[in-house]
Amino acid sequence: MTELGRRLVITHLELENFKSYAGVQRIGPFHKSFSSVVGPNGSGKSNVIDSMLFVFGKRAKQLRLNKVSELIHNSTDFQNLDFARVSVFFQEIIDKEGDNDFDPVPNSSLCVTRVAYRNNSSKYFLDDKTSNFTEVTQLLKGKGIDLDNNRFLILQGEVEQISMMKPKGQGPNDEGLLEYLEDIVGSDCYVERIDASAKQLEELNEKRGGLINRLKITEKEKDGLEGAKLEAEAYIQAEQDMFRWQGTLFQLFLGETSANIAKIEGQKDEMRSKLEHERAKLEERNVGLAEVEKAYKVCSKEHEGIQKELEQTTKEFKEFERKDIKSREDLKHLKEKQKKNEQALKKGVAKRESFVKQQEDLTREIPELETQKEELAGRLEVADKDLEQLQLGLAGEAEQLRVELDTAHATLSPLQANVQDAQSRLEVVTAENQLLKGKQESAKQKLQEAHDSHAATEAEIVEMEGRIGRMDAALEENRSTAVQQREQGTALGQEQEALQQEVRQARAKVEEKRAQLQNEKSKGQLMKALLEAKASGKIPGIHGRLGDLGAVDKKYDVAISTACGPLDFIVVDDTATAQKCLQLLREQKLGVATFLMLDKQQKFLAASQEEVTTPDGVPRLYDLVKVNDERLRVAFFYALQNTLVAKDTKQASHIAYGDSRWARVVSLTGTLIEQSGTLSGGGRPQQGRMCLGDAAPMTGVASMESVTEAEQELQRCSARLEEKRDMAAKAAKAAAAAEKTVRQLEVELPKAQLGMQSGHDRLAEIQRQLSSLEAATSTSKEDEAKMQELEKAIGAETKALTKAQKKAEGPAAKVAEIQERMDNLGGEKLRVAKGLVTQLQEGIEKCAQSAAKKKAQVKTNDKAAERLEKELVDGEKEKEKLKEKIAAMQQEFEAMDAQALVVQETFTKTQELLKEKAGELSALKKEYDAHEEQVQTIRTVEVEITNKLEDLDRDVQDNRDKAKHWDKELADVRSKLQESLQAGELPALLSEEELATVNQEDAHIKVSVLEQQLKDMNPDHGAIAEYKKKEAEYQQRHGEVDGITQERDEVRRTHEELRKKRLDEFMAGFNTISMKLKEMYQMITLGGDAELELVDSLDPFTEGIVFSVRPPKKSWKNISNLSGGEKTLSSLALVFALHHYKPTPLYVMDEIDAALDFKNVSIVAHYIKERTKNAQFVIISLRNNMFELADRLVGIYKTDNTTKSVAINPGSFSVGQTQQAVAA
Repeated sequence: MTELGRRLVITHLELENFKSYAGVQRIGPFHKSFSSVVGPNGSGKSNVIDSMLFVFGKRAKQLRLNKVSELIHNSTDFQNLDFARVSVFFQEIIDKEGDNDFDPVPNSSLCVTRVAYRNNSSKYFLDDKTSNFTEVTQLLKGKGIDLDNNRFLILQGEVEQISMMKPKGQGPNDEGLLEYLEDIVGSDCYVERIDASAKQLEELNEKRGGLINRLKITEKEKDGLEGAKLEAEAYIQAEQDMFRWQGTLFQLFLGETSANIAKIEGQKDEMRSKLEHERAKLEERNVGLAEVEKAYKVCSKEHEGIQKELEQTTKEFKEFERKDIKSREDLKHLKEKQKKNEQALKKGVAKRESFVKQQEDLTREIPELETQKEELAGRLEVADKDLEQLQLGLAGEAEQLRVELDTAHATLSPLQANVQDAQSRLEVVTAENQLLKGKQESAKQKLQEAHDSHAATEAEIVEMEGRIGRMDAALEENRSTAVQQREQGTALGQEQEALQQEVRQARAKVEEKRAQLQNEKSKGQLMKALLEAKASGKIPGIHGRLGDLGAVDKKYDVAISTACGPLDFIVVDDTATAQKCLQLLREQKLGVATFLMLDKQQKFLAASQEEVTTPDGVPRLYDLVKVNDERLRVAFFYALQNTLVAKDTKQASHIAYGDSRWARVVSLTGTLIEQSGTLSGGGRPQQGRMCLGDAAPMTGVASMESVTEAEQELQRCSARLEEKRDMAAKAAKAAAAAEKTVRQLEVELPKAQLGMQSGHDRLAEIQRQLSSLEAATSTSKEDEAKMQELEKAIGAETKALTKAQKKAEGPAAKVAEIQERMDNLGGEKLRVAKGLVTQLQEGIEKCAQSAAKKKAQVKTNDKAAERLEKELVDGEKEKEKLKEKIAAMQQEFEAMDAQALVVQETFTKTQELLKEKAGELSALKKEYDAHEEQVQTIRTVEVEITNKLEDLDRDVQDNRDKAKHWDKELADVRSKLQESLQAGELPALLSEEELATVNQEDAHIKVSVLEQQLKDMNPDHGAIAEYKKKEAEYQQRHGEVDGITQERDEVRRTHEELRKKRLDEFMAGFNTISMKLKEMYQMITLGGDAELELVDSLDPFTEGIVFSVRPPKKSWKNISNLSGGEKTLSSLALVFALHHYKPTPLYVMDEIDAALDFKNVSIVAHYIKERTKNAQFVIISLRNNMFELADRLVGIYKTDNTTKSVAINPGSFSVGQTQQAVAA
């Protein structure tokens, strides 16, 4: 700063509620030169500097606080204050001679205020007007205050931090000695631009490298095209030669077609004569054929009549069979009835014999009973006499009892006789009544049997109806089952065919996968490397070999393998991918390959999608290719164009040389006709260059997993096929079983129906019998009257018997009483005698009763025998009737057999007649066939001749078409030759004499050789244009490289200039600071030495700066290895050197002398005193050696927890006067 110049000073500070300052506190005024802030520890000295930092825009954390609101004073007496304010008052002055004299610059006063609020916000004010941080800092910077680096502020402990700095910061936010000095020097302003230019330079170098690589590639491609260009030029020359020879060949073809037409016309005349001859023969044979045909029709009609007669006879025979079944059922029923009748007769005869025997027994037993009765009566007489003798001994009492007994017996005997008579009469009428009832019961039994038979027959009919219903249902069910099973078998057969197709397809797929896998295994290293690059993602744009990306039917294998040369091309997305592939092949030394770029083939997209109409409806080879990815179609169109595929060479020639001019035609056998008209083929055909199959190929590389999967699919299809076959076999078996059941039911059902009809007939017969049986069960009037009479007689006799028994009861009791008394009189002997008499009497009575019963039984048996005899007579009559019916039925059987035999004989004769007529018909058919064969042979010959004539017509037309074609081809080839010669003269056509000297075969060979030569050359037809295009591209690339190189060099110059400016400016400042440091340190230490050294002398910005110090009478050391005081001195020397390098109008330092001893404090203080002549220093210090040299002292003290300030001028005081005043 120029002495006696204009400079800025701080006049005073005004603090309100700032940190330890409560209320409004004025700090200062500060001296224009050297002011010292003194005060005890903790009084708030450092807050003076904090207040300045606060106004200069520092944040709370830089003031040792967390928030702005913490700057507001808070003490016991001053709580909850709303704000804190700091105002710094500046004044520009002009120094005058003298330490304290100066002139203030008018209107230069400035007050900068910052207020902090409780909500952690703050505001700036300039002269009490609202401002902002930017405006304040710009203003102060304009006044010379270094707010960017803050080197005018030395805070407490900052001097020691300088000594701890590393040579260079380790990170972007780390500050080392290099950054510290460069910040002061100001050369760091170039860092950002240097980094930007370095980045730009790097980008340009990278871009230039890419352009150079493309230039090299283009140059290499250009050089590579040079050979193709030369080859194309050679190709053009060979093509012109070929055009000349083709013209000659076409002239020869024209002459040949004319000769062929004349020859064919002669052949046509010969064929017309043959045709007329064959037509005459045909007319003659047609007459014989018509006669045989007429006879055949007559015989056929007779055969049909005999066939119908045979069918009628068969129908009649079946009717006899039906009648025979019915008659047999009726006969069976009659025989069953006859059997029952015979059984009934046997039972009746047995019963009659039983009656006879019973009557004989009764006739014998009745006299025996009479004799026995008489014998018992004689014995009773003897016993009575014995009893009487015994009773005689009992005297009068017994006599009296005997008399009473006789009297009682006399009374009882007639009564007992009456009882016996009544009993006998009752038994007789009862037996007679039972006989009549027995007859009615027998009729009822027969009626019940008839009812039972009726019910059984009805049940049998119901059962048969159910059986027939079941048979009908079973028949329908089995018919339905047979139809269903047959239909199911048919459906399963169709499914088998579909599954067989699937199995064939699956097997074909397995073979295809295996072939693909084998093909993958057998591929060369080149394709393998490309596919690996695709799989790894290194070159994703590879699709594969063209022939592997599509599929055609096996039928067209030879055709497409012959006609499609580019099948071995490798399809990629674009040129960049092709270049990557070429680079890969070069790197791995895998040889060469031809690549087909899809992006270059988009020009064929519209043409590939057009629908075309082809001659004879032959397919276009391109349309037969199946692909999975439609994007690949343009590649196949590029390779095939509009090539047609014909079934044979003849059709191919017809299409290629006809009016419809197509570019190329290939036959299924491999004959190829090019656009030029040249025909190639023969030898072993090419095949296997394309994927085969009905569907498009699978993309990707075949794997063992895909083969296994295909084999599993084949197994699944085979299993399903085998399952369907089993199901079909089961269906066929079920259908056969159902059909067999149907046949059985069709035989059994008519029998069952006839059986049911027979049952209905029996039921009607039983119904008729029931009428007569029901009549038999009803009693006749005579029998009814007789039964009523007998019932009355039985009633009367029963009453008479009862009456007689009642009359006899008293006398019998009297007899018993008397007898009991008599028994009691005579003792045991008398009782025995009496018992004997009683026993004999009872025997006599028993014999009498038994005789009476047997007599009644004899009467009953006589009547029963009479009735049985009548039944036997009726049975015999029924037996005779049944015999007659059976005999009649048998006679009917014999008549039916005779009729059936007649029908059978008629059937046999008709069958033999039919066989005979069939033989006659067969002979006529053979004769007719022979005539028909002759006619057909003649017609065949006629058709053959006609076809030959048509062929000859076509040959004539073909030759005419060929002549037209060769004429057109000749014109086309001469046009092409003219186009190829450009400005050259077109040679004239050969004359007939010249043509006669040319051999067609030699010309054809020459053309073929030239075509093969051209084909082998395989030039790029656009190679010349491509070469010129590539050369232009090379020049363009070269210009791009030159442009980018020039741009790169310009940026590099800029970068080097910036680096040089930074280095020059930094080294200039560095040297100045280093020299001033040496001077300052020598002055402060009175003989020491210090210097700043570059770690890397060539580039100071790589390794940084080292601060080396040699204290007085000591060796050189790094500043970090010094003691605390020595570090402070060294750091102060650097600070003072920096102040000298870049002075500011004011300096604020906080206890920079804290670590110095008494001597060094004094040295530093005197240096500062000297520096204050043209700058304002505000130093906080507790060292008297320092503050005693100050021009003004600002005292800081604290009372009641608040800081206060007072300022004094030390020069205004006299030490002696002070001491005297104190003594006084």
